[in-house]
Amino acid sequence: MPDRAPPIYRRGKYWLDWDRRADDTLRSPYLTIFWYDLDARRVRSASTRTADEGDAILALDRRYLSDASESPAFCHACGQPIARAEQYLLTDAIADYRLEWGDNRASAEAIEMRLNHTLDFLESQDAIGGKFGVATTCAVACTTSFANALREWSGAQPVVWRNGEGEITKSRPRSPAATETVIAQTAAVLNHAANADPPRSDKRPTYRALPAKKVQRKRRSRVGVPELARMVAYAAADPQRASLHAFLIASICTIARPGAVVDICVAPDRQQWALGSETIDLNPAGRVQNKKARPLLPVLPLLAQWLQAEWVTYHKLPANDRVGRGYLVNYYGRPIRNVARAWDTMLAELELPTGREWQSYILRHSLATIVRKRGATAWDLQGFMGHRLPSQTEIYAEGDFASAQTALQSVIDEIEQLAPGALHRTTTGEAAAPTLEGRSKMSG
Repeated sequence: MPDRAPPIYRRGKYWLDWDRRADDTLRSPYLTIFWYDLDARRVRSASTRTADEGDAILALDRRYLSDASESPAFCHACGQPIARAEQYLLTDAIADYRLEWGDNRASAEAIEMRLNHTLDFLESQDAIGGKFGVATTCAVACTTSFANALREWSGAQPVVWRNGEGEITKSRPRSPAATETVIAQTAAVLNHAANADPPRSDKRPTYRALPAKKVQRKRRSRVGVPELARMVAYAAADPQRASLHAFLIASICTIARPGAVVDICVAPDRQQWALGSETIDLNPAGRVQNKKARPLLPVLPLLAQWLQAEWVTYHKLPANDRVGRGYLVNYYGRPIRNVARAWDTMLAELELPTGREWQSYILRHSLATIVRKRGATAWDLQGFMGHRLPSQTEIYAEGDFASAQTALQSVIDEIEQLAPGALHRTTTGEAAAPTLEGRSKMSG
């Protein structure tokens, strides 16, 4: 390789860089993978077909993992692979974990954020000449001293929000719970390396993340039905708040986590809800259930009205325009990841507290408290909220969580009395709030 700046990225014998002529002009608009071919005794190259650095790094990682000569070392005597944690870098383990597992999960964005935090720690250690750094191997990363250093550093790093220009617009101290998710994700990377076939590491982490009950603060803030009514009325008052309005309605009808609420979609390929169906599957087709299980729920009459309206809107679109559409919570037809900005504006305009405990997750905690007090049994509420996976019997004979439905319907009825018409998709309020007796039946 000619004498010039270090390559953008390197794994084993491969490195990533721009392909330049002798006069330093680009030979190709795409980033290129280079390696030295021992048999040909020359440098060879392959285009990544992309100018995006992240995509090009993934292309190099794929080539590296598919190259048998770059696999773990093999014993010359018996031919068995030798997994050496002392030689396998943590940065490489993170790249391989994301490529083979993390990026394919429903929680890929959260996984990426946590592992980027670990990478930031390694870079910060290099900057101060610390004990750890980018050259840290899996063997070192498996030690308790590494985990303790990562914990200490992470606890001092604020959580920040950035605008489109990358400027920090808001920050808050990092909670111990957030740090422990990073520890858990790093441990998952190290275990993935040991579980690979053939194994890439012969060591496993000697530590585990602290239990949630030890690091999570108990949420004390709750909203009552009057506050819920004010929120719904606020959202219904302006068409530009339509996404917030839909989010509130779906949250009230499902008590689901915010991430599951914005994921509700009527598109057939999602297999969540069909016209006339009495149930909705909060876990879309193709998403693997994780610890935060998404249950199959009965559709309350109010939610059925909203879903049906969205279904009509979706099917009015030309077939080619339906891709990425059909989400109940949307911004001019397009799905959104969260309602954070609209939520913060609402709290300010309604003169409600704006602390961390008052973010959108407060809906789930508050509704759970309200319906429990209104007679929902612990068993029904656990199933409705996804705190337990259904038994085999329940899979064959679907439970309807009757007590939870009744309690939620009483909440909906009270909101309708406090804010007439605000529960509907328009602010006209021409129809009364739907009741359980008026519920549609599944076709067929």
